[in-house]
Amino acid sequence: MMAMEGVELDLGERIAGGLLGVAAGDALGSTLEFMSPARIRREHGVHSEITGGGAFGWRPGQGTDDTDLTWAVLAAYLDGPFSLDKAADNMLDWFHTGPRDIGGATAEALGRLHRTGDPRTSGATRGSSCGNGSLMRCIPTALARGDPAVRRRELAEISAITHAHVQCTDSCLAYGEVVNALIEGAEVHEALAAARELNLHRRVREALDIDMGLPVDSLPTSGYVIDSLGCAIWAIQQDAGFEEVIVALVNRGDDSDTTGAIAGGLVGVSRGVDAIPARWRSKLEYHDRLVAAVPRLVALRG
Repeated sequence: MMAMEGVELDLGERIAGGLLGVAAGDALGSTLEFMSPARIRREHGVHSEITGGGAFGWRPGQGTDDTDLTWAVLAAYLDGPFSLDKAADNMLDWFHTGPRDIGGATAEALGRLHRTGDPRTSGATRGSSCGNGSLMRCIPTALARGDPAVRRRELAEISAITHAHVQCTDSCLAYGEVVNALIEGAEVHEALAAARELNLHRRVREALDIDMGLPVDSLPTSGYVIDSLGCAIWAIQQDAGFEEVIVALVNRGDDSDTTGAIAGGLVGVSRGVDAIPARWRSKLEYHDRLVAAVPRLVALRG
């Protein structure tokens, strides 16, 4: 696989690609969550269709916490002026439904938010809480906000509702910078350069500098935010299509749904919505809601 450059797309195609890329990667990967590559090969061969099932018995095309919380953040931009409290309330509403799959740091933080009502102090800052639970839901902010100062502030604040450690907030900043640059027409290498200009935690910088020539079998797909960011940065530098790249990543197993969602969002922005297989898009339960959100996001970017 080699770097892909020069994809000419309009704003709406890239925004739709980002949103549906998250949902598609999530729905494809949910079947394989917590599985090892050896078990996946034994039970599924190469898993390349959205079939549901998995550890939590998902419906085909159903969103897990990745897409659910992406929608919670997105909805805060769609319904009137954005506020951090609105995003936090949406997450809390979801939390109160008793979701079957929720990360430990997210559950702890939303429980704290329920008790205190303060989204500015609810997120964990300890080093053991560097999961990918805020990175997986950050793309709406990157899509909605063209102003750099506003985008970076909101990315950090929304991350910190649940994940306040600097590795998590800086991962969201880096991801958001890449998304924004791609939306504005940058080539992939230019988008990565834009992210590297930020003052980021050294581990986040290492993820941005991941060797694009690494074989997929060497990529860790754990729930650690740096692993997830690295997989997404690796993915957008590959010359293969959306399907091939996301299939390769989710078949690594482990935190396969979130790895697929985070990488899917980035590759979707890079390649556009039509790069996502139509047979996948047609199965996504969030499809219509996400597509309907695109004009609003286009308008928000002005």
